[in-house]
Amino acid sequence: MEREVTSEGVERMSSENGVVIVTGAAGGLGSAVARRFRASGAKVVLMDRNEAAVKKLAAEIDEGNEHTLTYSADLLNYASLQAMAAATVERWGRIDIVLNTAGGTLAMLTKKDNKALLDQTEEEWDLVVNVNLKGSFNCVRAVAPYMIQQQSGHIILVASGTGIRPGPRMSSYAAAKAGVLGLMKSAARDLGEYNVQVNAVNPGLITHELLALGGASAEGYTSETMLGRLSSPEEFADFVVYISQMKSISGQIYNVDSRVLF
Repeated sequence: MEREVTSEGVERMSSENGVVIVTGAAGGLGSAVARRFRASGAKVVLMDRNEAAVKKLAAEIDEGNEHTLTYSADLLNYASLQAMAAATVERWGRIDIVLNTAGGTLAMLTKKDNKALLDQTEEEWDLVVNVNLKGSFNCVRAVAPYMIQQQSGHIILVASGTGIRPGPRMSSYAAAKAGVLGLMKSAARDLGEYNVQVNAVNPGLITHELLALGGASAEGYTSETMLGRLSSPEEFADFVVYISQMKSISGQIYNVDSRVLF
């Protein structure tokens, strides 16, 4: 990625030389986005608790690991995210784009069924809210100081249409993802004066096994869409890479889906 400075003094970044952090990089969405950014020429940090999986991914997309850095960290451990951000800047001098894909429903996180509101325990509620909302908060505050210092950067949080229109047995996930949307808007306002962008993407139901957990019916879901089909991780990745290069968007919610959310 080449960087240029506009007449207004704003630094622009192209995807050939930029530095990108992808959290949850071992998952279906995270790995697709990491592949797409690396194919565009970006240097990519692959962060996930599954160290073996991200090392395997790095070997697949970057022979020799010259343009990738793998990091095993937990979004609920702020110190480990700080260390990851510091290691990224130490190696490549900056952080241009961060995509936080880590998260999930109760079913995804526990391999049990999703539960109605009154059937959830406090521990189950805390798990879902912490992973999705606190994890997003920790991610933003770990990378934002570097972006403020360089006066540029783009943070993209993966939210969910469930945070706008909840389905049944989704109370903890809906609350957490609605919180992510509120966090995104507040972060966009707080960081905008430093030329740091913050946006959110709702991916919709994706055609891979992780997001199919929890009793979600693909048939029931597609019946609500305008096009009668699901999205793919690759299409989601293409969209994320596209908006990451846009310089005048912040505080926005993007639905990569054909449902009408209201």
